[in-house]
Amino acid sequence: MQRVTARRDAYTAGRDLHVHLCPVPEPGPAGAGHHRERPIFVQYANPEILACYRVAADTGQTAAQTLRATRLAVLLTDAPLLFPSSYLFELPWFPAYLRAVAPLVHDGLVRHTSAVAEPEAFRELKAREYHGDPVNPYAAPRPPTAAPEPAWHPRPGGPTADDIAGQWRAALVPGGALAGVVRAAARGWGLPYRRAETVLARVPDRLAGRAFVRRFVQAALPGPVPPQVANTVAMFLSAAYLRCYLRELDATIVTDLPAGAFSCALDGPGGGPRDRLLPARRLELALGWLGLAGFVLHGAGWRDLVSLRSSPGFGMITSTLYGNGPPDVFRLAVVGAGRSRPLAPAATCGDALSNVAAVAEELVRLAG
Repeated sequence: MQRVTARRDAYTAGRDLHVHLCPVPEPGPAGAGHHRERPIFVQYANPEILACYRVAADTGQTAAQTLRATRLAVLLTDAPLLFPSSYLFELPWFPAYLRAVAPLVHDGLVRHTSAVAEPEAFRELKAREYHGDPVNPYAAPRPPTAAPEPAWHPRPGGPTADDIAGQWRAALVPGGALAGVVRAAARGWGLPYRRAETVLARVPDRLAGRAFVRRFVQAALPGPVPPQVANTVAMFLSAAYLRCYLRELDATIVTDLPAGAFSCALDGPGGGPRDRLLPARRLELALGWLGLAGFVLHGAGWRDLVSLRSSPGFGMITSTLYGNGPPDVFRLAVVGAGRSRPLAPAATCGDALSNVAAVAEELVRLAG
């Protein structure tokens, strides 16, 4: 059962321990705003990230929320949605998800990404990273399913664990993102700060090729740590993982969803490039003003959503919503368009496109 009301506990723990995550250079003004050519990385189904927000990954409710989030994600990019190949093995409901989004899969708009193209070759690589794990999801070949097979999108760069290891060591120094964890560990283990820092710096080596995830990191520590510290470490690891994928795929993520923020504090001070984070709540509010909320979230087919996102007017609206314009201009455009005709709730794709065109015309007028 999901405990949605507690979903921000891990973030709060991280904040209270002064975990601001590894600084990443903020993009300059020329790079700010919404870039629809970037793919969206589907982090909102990742088991490690979900666990940071106290959300169970293997429930029907999580599967339904993933589908709902996908309806919004499709609208926020002109590129494919990319999910890590690990979902094919780690999420028992994922074949049903692929069947539900089959039109997108068939059109190459939902793809899996990893360093190797073949899922079986990927499984063999990951099996080594999870060896000895009693719940190793890669221990056996994936059973055949009736789900459509998604296309592959190559992920450049080296092993994710190596990148996370570099971020981990850099964060342990005094004043670093994990300095609070070092202090807490030093107190709990009865060690001087520098000695605790040295012990924690050896964690990547102690993993010995295993995945850089919470349960393996905890097993590599010389002693237990308080739950608050364990939550902070988990949030840090998930943030480091996201930085790898956002950089290597030049991607964005959808955040601020009903079940949790799923940003892993990348939207906090020093967390990372904020223009890569697209809050879903902002889009949902805009869809309500446009009369599109019911159609987008419940009535539209996947190809309806692709038609909607492909219209120049909708691209203009999302670019305005996510930073390419004054903050109030979209509200003014909705009010102005409503003076000419009410933006009635859309029942069809044609209705939705008509409402979008009316507001886009008003945006053009305001820009002139």
